[in-house]
Amino acid sequence: MGDEGKAGAELSDQAIEWLVALDCGTADEQAFEAWRDADPRHAAAFAQVAATWRRTADARLSVLLDQPADAAPPPEPEAEPAAARTVSRRAVAGGAAAVVLGLGGAGAFLAWPRRAFASTAIGKRQTIRLPDGSHAMLNTDTRVSWRFENGREFWIERGEAALLVREAETPFRVYSDPIDARLSGGRFNIRLADDGGRLLVLAGRAAAAYRGTLAETIHAGSSLTISDGAARVAALSPDAIAAATAWEQGKIVFNGMPLDRAIAEFNRYLSDKIVLQQADLAATSLGGEFRIDDPDSFLLALRESFGIGNRRQDNRILLYRGDTPPQTRR
Repeated sequence: MGDEGKAGAELSDQAIEWLVALDCGTADEQAFEAWRDADPRHAAAFAQVAATWRRTADARLSVLLDQPADAAPPPEPEAEPAAARTVSRRAVAGGAAAVVLGLGGAGAFLAWPRRAFASTAIGKRQTIRLPDGSHAMLNTDTRVSWRFENGREFWIERGEAALLVREAETPFRVYSDPIDARLSGGRFNIRLADDGGRLLVLAGRAAAAYRGTLAETIHAGSSLTISDGAARVAALSPDAIAAATAWEQGKIVFNGMPLDRAIAEFNRYLSDKIVLQQADLAATSLGGEFRIDDPDSFLLALRESFGIGNRRQDNRILLYRGDTPPQTRR
């Protein structure tokens, strides 16, 4: 790529960052205006990013979520210029960018209704009443946002949220990476993970799309799970549903879960992380119910049931088997 191409790509990246910040309400408006007015190329780059969104973002998602699961796939979008193709739909969820040009330029974006945000720290939970009367309970280390002025839009950026959605004529839209969905009235659980995520329908139904795929209807008692790029819809047993939603009562449930996975679950709620010092302990199968705010009871159960001891080192809780803990490097 030549110097001119590199400069164009850098301007496109800057424009995307400004568009994201403006949509999220985190931008310094004076700084944005100064950047935009400093060079005609800045304004052009911003307009190009907005125009890409106007053509591809909201309309494509609506097509995916508003047709039945057995409908024909939506037509492929027209090819975009190289700089425009760098825009990720998830960088700016929703229809905000479409309004930029429709209201007469980038400056009009500042009048677009911005999202409200909420987040939880590690080990904390919070319940939010949304403007339509729906409720969202946030699990540990979760960040969400919403905008209800011209619809019902809800974003989950990280973590896990339980949604109690009120029935209404306006669809309840959920945006995340990797799952986007349109929810009916009902109860839902959405959890994001490094390798994907899960949408669990407890009551009601969801039309869910996975990174641009055709929407599929998920019914009560079933989940859509995305893991390592693969999508799977499956009905869950009552025990599996109870384990998946136990955190709403401040509990964590292990039903034959291997120790390494159980530790990963508990670590979601802990600032001081539990670490296995011996790899052969990972497959130890666990059962039981514990409070998410009481790791000591979990550690005691490991000692009494499996002879697995623990010791603290800095901000870690090290697990080992035997009378003498292995030596570790700091």
